Amino acid sequence: MHEFQDKVAVVTGAGSGMGRAFAERFAREGMKVVLADIEQAALDEAVAELRARHHDVLAVQTDVMRFGDLEALAHQTLDAYGAVHLVCNNAGVEGYLDGALWEASAKDWEWTVGVNFWGVVNGVRAFLPLMLAQNQEGHVVNTASATGLVRASNMYAITKHAVRALSEALYGQLKQRGARIGVSVLCPGVVNTRLFAGERNRPPELRDDQHPDGPRPSNAVRRGWFERARQSMAPPEVADILVQAIREERFYVYTDHEWDDRMQAFCHDLVNGANPVLQPAR
Repeated sequence: MHEFQDKVAVVTGAGSGMGRAFAERFAREGMKVVLADIEQAALDEAVAELRARHHDVLAVQTDVMRFGDLEALAHQTLDAYGAVHLVCNNAGVEGYLDGALWEASAKDWEWTVGVNFWGVVNGVRAFLPLMLAQNQEGHVVNTASATGLVRASNMYAITKHAVRALSEALYGQLKQRGARIGVSVLCPGVVNTRLFAGERNRPPELRDDQHPDGPRPSNAVRRGWFERARQSMAPPEVADILVQAIREERFYVYTDHEWDDRMQAFCHDLVNGANPVLQPAR
């Protein structure tokens, strides 16, 4: 997809962070933008700011873990604008970062995988058939992470490996069918967002405040990531990179080269059947 003017974009996780920056950038390109987020107050604020700048936008509260919400999002997009050309499955949470995988509860798994992986699956299922039926140029962006390109070290990284693999399969199948839909998998490094405050939107039924082994170290872990994020790339910079990548029909989209050594080491281990070299978590 090379032209953005008057096309329609849908962005999940658009109430803050990268999603909000994507929505603003697409609007500046002349697109009509549908912003979806589970957090109503942040969504309302984002839409109000964009409308104040005379952009044509729509807000739809959406829980990406629920396929019905994505179906409703698709229907409201078509009702408002008649088509959809660009879908960014961007919503994500940091999820369980609190210890060993075997110590995680079923609710930890359901929340982390539900948002980060099933949220993307649900977006693909809800929108891609509609985009194919239009027989117009379009593009799907799935937000993974640089952690999906190196040795996985936690539950978050596991979900991002899954998003990358899903995107690779999706890209290949669309190409085999000669579809006019491009695919990109966005693999950002650390970005200055509120990702590590995802607990604020964790559904009450999936909260797991009590742990049999005592308090989890989640606060210390998240404080460290917050500090690092504050010193990292701003979301609008990622949005600029993404727009260029879509125009160039790039599949793998990176934001920096900080992870190159780890990516190369990971590939070396795969090719050579070597045991992974354990490195400090990051």
